[in-house]
Amino acid sequence: MTVEIEPFRAIAISRIAHEMKAKGQSVIHLEFGQPSTGAPAPALAEAHRVIDAEAGGYWESPLLRARVAKLYKDRYGVVIDPERVIMTAGASPALVVALNMRFAPGDRVAIARPGYVAYRNTMKALHIVPQEIDCGADVRFQLTAKALRELDPAPQGVIIASPANPTGTVIAEEELKAIVEVCRERNISIISDEIYHGITYGHDAPCMLQFDDKAMIV
Repeated sequence: MTVEIEPFRAIAISRIAHEMKAKGQSVIHLEFGQPSTGAPAPALAEAHRVIDAEAGGYWESPLLRARVAKLYKDRYGVVIDPERVIMTAGASPALVVALNMRFAPGDRVAIARPGYVAYRNTMKALHIVPQEIDCGADVRFQLTAKALRELDPAPQGVIIASPANPTGTVIAEEELKAIVEVCRERNISIISDEIYHGITYGHDAPCMLQFDDKAMIV
């Protein structure tokens, strides 16, 4: 089966930007949604400790999984088994793992448009069908319970992103509850992209696990 996958154009823009920088031109990088600062000092110190003390190779950390579980309890009041935590080298591999675990080739997964282009590309690479839903300013460029209820037939899954890339909008708690209710009624599995939690302004973003224990969080 041949699958046409559009390029991730931010990579091409980044390549041009680095070529410009190599020629001595001043460049401000805005092509990726990534931190402008390095990792916290305690994280770097722990990484150095592990690198210096261990031989390398495949790595596993029950302590880190337990700490992630504690973060969810402290931040959201959600109790999860550390065994539910899967460590990956970034959010993109986590998305691949989540899609592979929940869906089969040919399944349809709803996503907001505008949205993160890698959702669509990754699904196409896995022979999952992205079902893009146009979301305008009237719904703050976010999927809604109403939009999911009106899909006929219902998709097998949905990716919710709050805060969203590229719009930055957050789904209110009541709307998240409504989305979860529709997904339960229609047997739609939820993947919730929460990589931008912790950098919201004015209020914290709710976690999908507060409303749906079966949701997969990236």
